[in-house]
Amino acid sequence: MSHALGMNSQSAMTSPPVTISPPVTISPSAAPSPQATNPPTTCRLCGATRIRCLGTVPDSDYFAGRVLPQPIAGGRLWRCEACASMFRHPILTDSAYLALYAQGAADEWQADEGRQDLSIIRKMIVAAGVGAEIAVGFGIGVGAGAAVGTVPARVLDVGCGSGDFLLSLPAEVAKFGVEPSVAAAAAATHRGVSIAAPTLEDLPATGGFDVITMIDVIEHVALPQKLLDAALPHLSPGGRLIIATGDPGHTLWRRVFRSRFWYSSFPEHISFPSLVFFNLWQRNKGLQTPTAIQLQYRRLPLITRSLHFVSQLVFLASPALLNTVARGIDAFRRTSRHTPRPRRFFSPGAPGVFTDHQIVVIRRPP
Repeated sequence: MSHALGMNSQSAMTSPPVTISPPVTISPSAAPSPQATNPPTTCRLCGATRIRCLGTVPDSDYFAGRVLPQPIAGGRLWRCEACASMFRHPILTDSAYLALYAQGAADEWQADEGRQDLSIIRKMIVAAGVGAEIAVGFGIGVGAGAAVGTVPARVLDVGCGSGDFLLSLPAEVAKFGVEPSVAAAAAATHRGVSIAAPTLEDLPATGGFDVITMIDVIEHVALPQKLLDAALPHLSPGGRLIIATGDPGHTLWRRVFRSRFWYSSFPEHISFPSLVFFNLWQRNKGLQTPTAIQLQYRRLPLITRSLHFVSQLVFLASPALLNTVARGIDAFRRTSRHTPRPRRFFSPGAPGVFTDHQIVVIRRPP
């Protein structure tokens, strides 16, 4: 999935729709600078003042599949006591993030068939919109009164990348994507996905969608409420907004690993909305109460899961130690793959070790 949707500023939940600026070029010899260095006084997601620092996030020199010439400062991880969300602060400017994403590797985010969230969302879409015959073909139970041969669902995937997830849906589903990357959008179009717009801001108001998905996207934006606000006008009556992201309510993340958790270590990840946040956002919008599923990112063999868990423990105890070990492994890989620039900073990257992800579903009444 492509996530070149970074937005940035302090705001409460009544913020106006997202505005995305054109990309700029970052000097190869200098690291991007945070837009503000003072500690935050309010939660960036809900505007509440009861926030606390969970610690310093280690720096990183790896962004969107590219090794950077200079590391990005990790900043600190903050938790809101009111909405139970987390957020990184300070963060970069909109233009800095957009430039980094524009320079990123085109194949950095691709649909992984081993992921549990993609499998569940795929079944949700099939069961919700394309009729009993197709649902049964996907192994989904339907009630005796379910309609057969209903009109295919119109699905919009925000940050669709080259269209991997959309193309995994049945042929009967009408597939649309929002994708700011020119290269990824061209690849998706070539594969049969209709690119509706580069951003939600550019999406025409004509025609609603039965399902709008945001998979591995919302954690990349500074203001999740703005992204949701921009998507809502395009959701048809009876339609579903489905968001897949990390779960900041996971006990080990917020109480043990805190700012040294694998998921919050990626410099692209800057906002971690909770189910409480989604409930706050949907108030007074005429939507049904959000529901959520907690899950592991993917299923792993026991030996792989154990190794990832050990790397997470090392990262908690000493990021410097993990860097030392990982540099040796990276040096071997670069020798075999002829990678030009070595990495200096590493994170454990432990998807599938913990039940630390959530799928949030918000439905607009018929």
